[in-house]
Amino acid sequence: MFKIRKRSEKMNKQRRGFTLIELLAVIVILAIIALIAVPVIMNIISDARKKAFENTAYGLISAGEMYYAGELLNGGIKEDVEFIISNGEFEGTNKLEVNGALPTNGKVKVTTDGKVALAITNGAICIKKGYDASKIETLEEFESCELPTATQANTLTTLAVASEYTGNAIASCLTDGSECAPGTLFAIEVAPDVVEIFYVVSDKNNKVTLITSGNIDNETVAWNASGVNAEGPLTAIAFIEEKTNSWVNIPEFNYTYADENDPKVYQDILKTNIKARLLTRAEALDLGCSLDGSYTCPSWLSSNHWISAVDVELSGQAIYDAKYLDGYLGGSADASYLGVRPVIELSK
Repeated sequence: MFKIRKRSEKMNKQRRGFTLIELLAVIVILAIIALIAVPVIMNIISDARKKAFENTAYGLISAGEMYYAGELLNGGIKEDVEFIISNGEFEGTNKLEVNGALPTNGKVKVTTDGKVALAITNGAICIKKGYDASKIETLEEFESCELPTATQANTLTTLAVASEYTGNAIASCLTDGSECAPGTLFAIEVAPDVVEIFYVVSDKNNKVTLITSGNIDNETVAWNASGVNAEGPLTAIAFIEEKTNSWVNIPEFNYTYADENDPKVYQDILKTNIKARLLTRAEALDLGCSLDGSYTCPSWLSSNHWISAVDVELSGQAIYDAKYLDGYLGGSADASYLGVRPVIELSK
C-alpha cells in the first residue's frame, strides 16, 4: 500500500506540468526569438518593397525612352516634355505607357535629345535619375523629391572654333540669329584638342544637323558584313559608333534607324546614347540629291558614303562621286570603296 501511494504521488507530480519559473523561461526564450526574427522579417519585406519601387522607376525610364523613339518617327519633339504623377495617376494629357502601378507622386522628363530624368516617391522612398546618369539613386531619407538639375549640354556656339578650313572665322549665322544654310562650313572641337570639319545639313527649331566633310579616317566599310540586307546597316552603324565614341564634347542622343521604303526591308533599329548617325535618304533628297541620275547632289555631300536607306534591290544606298543617290548593287557585304560620314546634332 505504501508503494502504491508513493507511485501515485510521483505520477501526480509529473502531471503538474511547467512550474512558474519554467514558464517564464519559455516566455523569455520566445521573446528573444521574436526580437531576432521580427527585424529580419521586416527587413526582408522592406527590401522587397524597395526593389519593387526601383523596378517601377526603371519601367518609367524605359517608357520615357520609348516615347522619345516613337516621337522620332513623327519628326521628333520640339521641346522637353514633362510627365507629372499625382496621387498615383498622370496629370493632364501627357501620359506614358507603363505597365503596373504608378508611384504616389513624381515627375519624368524627356529632353529633345532623348535624355530621361525622373524623381518619384511612394512616401517612404525617393528615387532619382539625372539626365546623364545610367543608374537610379534611391533615398530613404529625404526632405523633398525633386527632379535633378539638368547639366548644360555643349552647343554649336560653345564648340565651333575658327580654323584655316573655315577662313579663320566662324559662320555669322551662329551669332546674328539667321538660319545656317545647308553647306555652311564649321570647325567643331569634338573632343579636347580634336577638331573635325562639318557641313550643315539643316538648321531647324534651334537644332543644327551637321555631317563631316569627308569619310571618317578615309576608311571603307561594308553596309552589313552578314550579307543579310534585311538586318539593316549593321556594320556601318557599328563602325560609325566605334569612330565617334571618343567625341566626348558631342552630346549623346537616342536615334531610331527607320528604313524609308514602304514596305520596309529592315526593321527599325533603336540606338541609345550615341554621338553620331548616318545620313537619311530624306535628308539627302532635301539637300537636292536625285535618284534619277541627273547629278544634282551638292558637291560637298558626295564622297562615296553610305546613307541609312536601302533601294528596291535590297542593297545599301549610297552617295557617289557621280553626285547622285543610288543603290550599291554589287553586294553590300563586299563594299570596297564606300565609307561613312558621321552626322551629329547640336543645339545652336
